[in-house]
Amino acid sequence: MKEEFRSVLAAWGVELPAESLARLEAFEAALREKNAVQNLVSRNDEPLLWERHILDSLAAVPLLKRLLKAGASVADAGSGAGFPGLVLAAVLPEFKFDLLDSRSKRCEFLTGAAAAMPCPNVEVAWRRVGEGGPGSERRYAAVTERAMGHLENILPQCLNILSGGGSFLAWQSAAQLAGRRPDVEAALAKARGEQAEDYRYRLPGETEDRHILVFRKKARK
Repeated sequence: MKEEFRSVLAAWGVELPAESLARLEAFEAALREKNAVQNLVSRNDEPLLWERHILDSLAAVPLLKRLLKAGASVADAGSGAGFPGLVLAAVLPEFKFDLLDSRSKRCEFLTGAAAAMPCPNVEVAWRRVGEGGPGSERRYAAVTERAMGHLENILPQCLNILSGGGSFLAWQSAAQLAGRRPDVEAALAKARGEQAEDYRYRLPGETEDRHILVFRKKARK
Protein backbone atom coordinates (compact mmCIF):
# COMPACT_ATOMS: atom_id res chain seq x y z
CA MET A 1 0.00 0.00 0.00
CA LYS A 2 1.30 3.45 -0.92
CA GLU A 3 2.50 5.70 1.91
CA GLU A 4 0.02 8.32 0.70
CA PHE A 5 -2.84 5.96 1.45
CA ARG A 6 -1.44 5.17 4.90
CA SER A 7 -1.34 8.90 5.64
CA VAL A 8 -4.95 9.36 4.60
CA LEU A 9 -6.06 6.44 6.76
CA ALA A 10 -4.02 7.71 9.69
CA ALA A 11 -5.73 11.10 9.40
CA TRP A 12 -9.05 9.26 9.67
CA GLY A 13 -7.81 7.34 12.71
CA VAL A 14 -7.64 4.04 10.79
CA GLU A 15 -4.65 1.73 11.18
CA LEU A 16 -4.58 -1.48 9.16
CA PRO A 17 -2.92 -4.47 10.86
CA ALA A 18 -1.00 -6.84 8.63
CA GLU A 19 -3.83 -9.38 8.41
CA SER A 20 -6.34 -6.71 7.30
CA LEU A 21 -3.98 -5.40 4.64
CA ALA A 22 -3.39 -8.96 3.40
CA ARG A 23 -7.15 -9.49 3.06
CA LEU A 24 -7.49 -6.25 1.09
CA GLU A 25 -4.63 -7.22 -1.22
CA ALA A 26 -6.25 -10.62 -1.81
CA PHE A 27 -9.54 -8.87 -2.59
CA GLU A 28 -7.80 -6.50 -5.01
CA ALA A 29 -6.15 -9.43 -6.80
CA ALA A 30 -9.45 -11.33 -7.07
CA LEU A 31 -11.22 -8.25 -8.40
CA ARG A 32 -8.58 -7.51 -11.04
CA GLU A 33 -8.61 -11.13 -12.22
CA LYS A 34 -12.40 -11.34 -12.47
CA ASN A 35 -12.80 -7.86 -13.93
CA ALA A 36 -11.17 -9.03 -17.15
CA VAL A 37 -14.26 -11.10 -17.95
CA GLN A 38 -17.04 -9.69 -15.78
CA ASN A 39 -16.61 -5.88 -15.87
CA LEU A 40 -17.20 -5.39 -12.15
CA VAL A 41 -15.68 -1.90 -12.21
CA SER A 42 -14.95 0.51 -15.04
CA ARG A 43 -11.76 -0.25 -16.97
CA ASN A 44 -10.74 3.38 -16.37
CA ASP A 45 -11.12 2.85 -12.62
CA GLU A 46 -9.11 -0.37 -12.49
CA PRO A 47 -5.72 1.37 -12.07
CA LEU A 48 -7.28 3.54 -9.33
CA LEU A 49 -8.98 0.91 -7.20
CA TRP A 50 -7.46 2.20 -3.97
CA GLU A 51 -8.05 5.90 -4.69
CA ARG A 52 -11.62 5.65 -5.96
CA HIS A 53 -13.06 2.58 -4.31
CA ILE A 54 -11.11 0.96 -1.48
CA LEU A 55 -10.27 4.17 0.41
CA ASP A 56 -13.77 5.49 -0.23
CA SER A 57 -15.16 2.35 1.41
CA LEU A 58 -12.70 2.53 4.32
CA ALA A 59 -13.88 6.05 5.16
CA ALA A 60 -16.74 4.43 7.09
CA VAL A 61 -14.47 2.45 9.43
CA PRO A 62 -14.29 5.03 12.25
CA LEU A 63 -18.00 5.75 11.86
CA LEU A 64 -19.03 2.09 12.22
CA LYS A 65 -16.64 1.59 15.13
CA ARG A 66 -18.34 4.48 16.91
CA LEU A 67 -21.91 3.48 16.09
CA LEU A 68 -21.81 -0.29 16.63
CA LYS A 69 -20.91 -2.79 19.32
CA ALA A 70 -18.78 -5.88 18.68
CA GLY A 71 -20.84 -8.70 17.21
CA ALA A 72 -23.23 -6.34 15.39
CA SER A 73 -24.66 -7.36 12.02
CA VAL A 74 -24.31 -5.10 8.96
CA ALA A 75 -26.06 -5.42 5.59
CA ASP A 76 -24.45 -4.01 2.47
CA ALA A 77 -27.22 -3.12 0.02
CA GLY A 78 -26.34 -3.71 -3.62
CA SER A 79 -22.82 -4.85 -2.80
CA GLY A 80 -21.79 -5.19 -6.46
CA ALA A 81 -18.00 -5.58 -6.66
CA GLY A 82 -17.72 -5.50 -2.85
CA PHE A 83 -17.75 -1.77 -2.20
CA PRO A 84 -18.12 -0.96 0.59
CA GLY A 85 -19.24 -4.20 2.26
CA LEU A 86 -16.43 -6.63 1.49
CA VAL A 87 -13.76 -3.98 2.03
CA LEU A 88 -15.24 -3.11 5.43
CA ALA A 89 -15.54 -6.77 6.40
CA ALA A 90 -11.83 -7.21 5.67
CA VAL A 91 -10.84 -4.66 8.32
CA LEU A 92 -13.73 -5.02 10.79
CA PRO A 93 -13.71 -8.69 11.82
CA GLU A 94 -15.65 -7.81 14.97
CA PHE A 95 -18.81 -7.27 12.87
CA LYS A 96 -20.83 -9.67 10.71
CA PHE A 97 -21.58 -8.61 7.14
CA ASP A 98 -24.38 -9.75 4.83
CA LEU A 99 -23.60 -8.72 1.23
CA LEU A 100 -26.86 -8.36 -0.70
CA ASP A 101 -27.00 -8.19 -4.48
CA SER A 102 -29.68 -8.97 -7.07
CA ARG A 103 -27.25 -10.29 -9.73
CA SER A 104 -26.15 -13.90 -9.43
CA LYS A 105 -22.79 -13.35 -11.19
CA ARG A 106 -21.84 -10.66 -8.72
CA CYS A 107 -22.84 -12.90 -5.83
CA GLU A 108 -20.60 -15.61 -7.25
CA PHE A 109 -17.69 -13.16 -7.35
CA LEU A 110 -18.35 -11.94 -3.80
CA THR A 111 -18.52 -15.50 -2.47
CA GLY A 112 -15.26 -16.46 -4.15
CA ALA A 113 -13.45 -13.29 -3.10
CA ALA A 114 -14.59 -13.63 0.53
CA ALA A 115 -13.27 -17.19 0.59
CA ALA A 116 -9.94 -16.18 -0.97
CA MET A 117 -9.27 -13.33 1.45
CA PRO A 118 -10.48 -15.09 3.73
CA CYS A 119 -13.37 -13.26 5.42
CA PRO A 120 -15.30 -15.69 7.65
CA ASN A 121 -17.49 -12.82 8.90
CA VAL A 122 -19.20 -12.54 5.48
CA GLU A 123 -22.35 -14.10 4.03
CA VAL A 124 -23.54 -13.39 0.49
CA ALA A 125 -27.25 -13.30 -0.37
CA TRP A 126 -28.68 -13.25 -3.88
CA ARG A 127 -31.62 -10.93 -3.37
CA ARG A 128 -32.70 -7.33 -3.69
CA VAL A 129 -33.18 -5.23 -0.56
CA GLY A 130 -36.85 -5.06 0.36
CA GLU A 131 -37.82 -8.25 -1.47
CA GLY A 132 -38.87 -11.48 0.20
CA GLY A 133 -37.05 -14.79 0.27
CA PRO A 134 -34.70 -16.56 2.68
CA GLY A 135 -33.06 -14.11 5.03
CA SER A 136 -35.43 -11.24 4.32
CA GLU A 137 -36.65 -11.38 7.90
CA ARG A 138 -33.23 -10.38 9.24
CA ARG A 139 -32.72 -7.01 10.87
CA TYR A 140 -29.41 -5.19 11.13
CA ALA A 141 -27.62 -2.75 13.40
CA ALA A 142 -26.42 -0.95 10.28
CA VAL A 143 -27.05 -0.92 6.53
CA THR A 144 -24.51 0.50 4.07
CA GLU A 145 -25.18 1.67 0.51
CA ARG A 146 -22.62 3.25 -1.79
CA ALA A 147 -23.75 3.23 -5.42
CA MET A 148 -27.28 1.95 -5.94
CA GLY A 149 -28.68 4.97 -7.71
CA HIS A 150 -31.21 7.50 -6.42
CA LEU A 151 -31.26 7.72 -2.63
CA GLU A 152 -35.02 8.26 -2.48
CA ASN A 153 -35.59 4.87 -4.08
CA ILE A 154 -33.46 2.79 -1.71
CA LEU A 155 -33.87 4.76 1.52
CA PRO A 156 -37.21 3.25 2.69
CA GLN A 157 -36.07 -0.34 2.07
CA CYS A 158 -32.80 0.19 3.92
CA LEU A 159 -34.51 1.82 6.90
CA ASN A 160 -37.01 -1.05 7.05
CA ILE A 161 -34.35 -3.72 7.60
CA LEU A 162 -32.76 -1.92 10.54
CA SER A 163 -33.15 -3.18 14.07
CA GLY A 164 -34.23 -0.72 16.78
CA GLY A 165 -31.76 2.15 16.99
CA GLY A 166 -29.95 0.99 13.84
CA SER A 167 -28.24 3.28 11.33
CA PHE A 168 -28.39 3.49 7.53
CA LEU A 169 -25.16 4.83 6.00
CA ALA A 170 -25.44 6.30 2.48
CA TRP A 171 -22.39 7.50 0.52
CA GLN A 172 -23.06 10.83 -1.21
CA SER A 173 -21.01 13.30 -3.24
CA ALA A 174 -20.88 17.08 -2.85
CA ALA A 175 -22.77 17.41 -6.15
CA GLN A 176 -25.59 15.20 -4.89
CA LEU A 177 -25.99 17.43 -1.84
CA ALA A 178 -25.65 20.75 -3.66
CA GLY A 179 -29.34 21.64 -3.45
CA ARG A 180 -32.63 20.70 -1.88
CA ARG A 181 -33.88 17.23 -2.70
CA PRO A 182 -37.64 17.15 -2.18
CA ASP A 183 -37.89 13.52 -3.36
CA VAL A 184 -35.43 12.42 -0.67
CA GLU A 185 -37.20 14.51 1.95
CA ALA A 186 -40.55 12.98 1.00
CA ALA A 187 -39.20 9.43 1.08
CA LEU A 188 -37.59 10.05 4.45
CA ALA A 189 -40.79 11.46 5.93
CA LYS A 190 -42.89 8.59 4.56
CA ALA A 191 -40.49 6.04 6.06
CA ARG A 192 -40.53 7.87 9.42
CA GLY A 193 -36.81 8.45 9.19
CA GLU A 194 -34.48 11.28 10.08
CA GLN A 195 -30.95 12.28 9.19
CA ALA A 196 -28.76 11.88 12.26
CA GLU A 197 -25.34 12.83 10.91
CA ASP A 198 -23.38 14.11 7.92
CA TYR A 199 -19.95 12.48 8.13
CA ARG A 200 -17.39 14.23 5.88
CA TYR A 201 -14.04 13.17 4.48
CA ARG A 202 -11.76 13.72 1.48
CA LEU A 203 -9.95 11.35 -0.84
CA PRO A 204 -6.40 11.97 -2.12
CA GLY A 205 -6.16 14.80 -4.64
CA GLU A 206 -9.74 15.99 -4.14
CA THR A 207 -10.73 19.49 -3.03
CA GLU A 208 -14.37 18.79 -2.12
CA ASP A 209 -15.72 16.84 0.81
CA ARG A 210 -17.44 13.53 0.30
CA HIS A 211 -20.25 12.57 2.63
CA ILE A 212 -21.66 9.55 4.42
CA LEU A 213 -25.15 10.45 5.56
CA VAL A 214 -26.43 8.56 8.59
CA PHE A 215 -30.19 7.97 8.82
CA ARG A 216 -32.28 6.39 11.57
CA LYS A 217 -35.95 5.58 12.05
CA LYS A 218 -37.76 7.89 14.41
CA ALA A 219 -38.76 6.36 17.72
CA ARG A 220 -42.47 5.70 18.00
CA LYS A 221 -44.23 7.94 20.52
